[in-house]
Amino acid sequence: MKKLFIGLFVFYAPFIVQAQQQGKMELDLEKIWSGHFDERKYVVHLMNQSPRFAWIQTDTASGPQVILSLDFNTTRIVDTLFSNQIKRETDSLPTTFTYFQDFGFSPDDNKVLIRTQIEPLYTISEKAFNYVWDIDKKILRVVSANGKQLYPSFSPDSKRLAYIIDANLYIMDIEKNTTMPVTVDGSAGQFLYGMADALYENGFGMTKAYDWSPNGNYIAMLRFNENTVKNYPLTIYERPYAEIRNQRYPLAGEMVPDVKVFVYDINNKIFVPIDVGVNPDQYITGIKWSPDNKTLFVQRLTRNQKRLELLKADIVTGKTSVIYTEESPADYVRVYPDNMHFIKEGRSFLWKSEKDGYTHLYEISSDSATATSLTSGNWEVISVEAIDDTHNEIYYSSNESGSRQKQLYKINYDGKERTKLTSGDGYHDTWISNDKRFFFDAFSSLNEPPVYQVISTIGKDKKKLIENKELNDRLNDYKIPQAYFFTVQANDTMTMNGWLIRPYSNTRGKLPLVLYVYGGSTHQEVLDKWDDKFTLTMRWLANQGYAVACVDPRGTPGKGKAFRKINYKAPGDIEIEDLLKVKDHLARNYRIDSSKVAVMGWSYGGYLAALAQTKYAGRFKAAVAIAPVTNWRFYENVYAERLLSMPSENAEGYKNASPVSFAGNYKSGLFLVHGTADDNVHLHNSMELSKQLTNERKTNFEQHFYTDKTHNLSDGTPNILRMSLYTRINDFLKRELK
Repeated sequence: MKKLFIGLFVFYAPFIVQAQQQGKMELDLEKIWSGHFDERKYVVHLMNQSPRFAWIQTDTASGPQVILSLDFNTTRIVDTLFSNQIKRETDSLPTTFTYFQDFGFSPDDNKVLIRTQIEPLYTISEKAFNYVWDIDKKILRVVSANGKQLYPSFSPDSKRLAYIIDANLYIMDIEKNTTMPVTVDGSAGQFLYGMADALYENGFGMTKAYDWSPNGNYIAMLRFNENTVKNYPLTIYERPYAEIRNQRYPLAGEMVPDVKVFVYDINNKIFVPIDVGVNPDQYITGIKWSPDNKTLFVQRLTRNQKRLELLKADIVTGKTSVIYTEESPADYVRVYPDNMHFIKEGRSFLWKSEKDGYTHLYEISSDSATATSLTSGNWEVISVEAIDDTHNEIYYSSNESGSRQKQLYKINYDGKERTKLTSGDGYHDTWISNDKRFFFDAFSSLNEPPVYQVISTIGKDKKKLIENKELNDRLNDYKIPQAYFFTVQANDTMTMNGWLIRPYSNTRGKLPLVLYVYGGSTHQEVLDKWDDKFTLTMRWLANQGYAVACVDPRGTPGKGKAFRKINYKAPGDIEIEDLLKVKDHLARNYRIDSSKVAVMGWSYGGYLAALAQTKYAGRFKAAVAIAPVTNWRFYENVYAERLLSMPSENAEGYKNASPVSFAGNYKSGLFLVHGTADDNVHLHNSMELSKQLTNERKTNFEQHFYTDKTHNLSDGTPNILRMSLYTRINDFLKRELK
């Protein structure tokens, strides 16, 4: 279910007009993190059977919420599909249903899944109370009163709904309003059915781990046996006696969950186990039904992540055969969530791979597994957006126009007649209509908030629906400096992307530099895309008297596997080398005081910041390390082993990559920040570095721990925690750099 948040305004103009400086107000954290610069968010979903999209609209004065639909052809509102003011023919007054936050359509568009009281489960997954609204019969049904549900999905015929509660899979017959448990022995931390655990979600991007067959007669599912995984205790300080909450968390080198695959025959109530081998020390990274309803495809990855196999399973016997293999003996195979897209009525499928150096699309025969390249070049396919089997066309997004950008393209099944459908440098998030005649385009750039428009896929017709005049006007009232892109040569063949912000009113000479970095292999920070709260905070920080830069060093995605994998088995050194090159480049070209440079980062970026002040002590004046990994033996095994291999195979690499190993080198200027309930990068990491610094008689470092807060260090709107965080960071930087 692809979801879009949009903001509703009516005119567009870039907000950066720095020539008009008179009378502008100072930018402050309170405004940024209390929502003053937020768009008015609308949740949007495309319909499945008609060229329409729908969104939630709330009347802020009277309170009613409605789901409205708009036609792509006319860009006019067509219908009200649901209202929380429910009135049946026998009612004299409407009944007010609870406020809801999200929704989705059944395959036939006749039913709407209404989602309320949504809360996070892991990093991506959410659980909620769900309801099914029958549009024609005007009946609202509760999915379950026994707890919040995960991953609800309609059957292909729209008559049933599958969902997860307490790690068990259930099927609801919507017409009969009855529910059947498919599994009964599921339990958090023991057996999980149809849902990925936190390790798989963080490591592979997997969330929902079940799949309806195309005819709706079967459900394929994964079962995670977490009993083999050690518990990690998280301490919660809400009560007089602190509470210990155990979390299944396999550290580098430790046992992983044993994952099995089953097919459930709904009519006969029979489970068929799929043969994925007897080795529990492996990963099952995806399942996908063939359109013929007879075959299930399973992705199996070796523990060392060097070999990915695609298994073809007979759902009657459970027998499997390997039909396709990718190997990368020198490092690891990149795994893509939801990688298979069937074309040509199931005779072949699309497959993303970076085996030729960059992420590209391949057509693979379902029978012979012959792979044919469809795209190529020194750029990367980001995602497949839609398939048109009628016209033999593929819609996909890529960064062909530049590694900071995302644009929509259309290409034939034979890899010819590639057409760029979006225009304008920047980032285009797109949604394709069911008839493939239109797409919804959310277009923004680093200095320009989003514009929302409907564009024809066969012509030049473009209709702007929503433009951010109100937001742009509000931004123009404040002293908001512009961000500028730059590039730095990393070596003879590789360049790094970055952006730089200087104070809105810069009357002084050389500026101290704050260098923000993430640097991990899963995320680009430097994109030509509007990111309101983060980049506005960096603009605020620049106005405090700094040059603020952000860079994607080698080791980050978007520029091919050689760029991303260059730090394999030796993370940290290449990235710090690149940060030093960026520091020197900015000092030469932008009036930067090279003696006053601080590194700041979060998570992997926090790791680099901690490494900068230990292993590379003296090269930077200061560092802010937020939720850092300080010893890769303390991190979960999918990511850590992908980066460094198994600890038993690379003990020296783990030691050399750890800031703790170099605490004795520390000189000054480190600020450690962590949430005590961080369930991704545990507090143990910061505590271990703090302990070792103390043991080395280093007293001139600072630390702050946010009680009962997780990795994101966030507490809603107004986000008082983020205001506290950035205020503390600014105070620290003033002491160290001014």
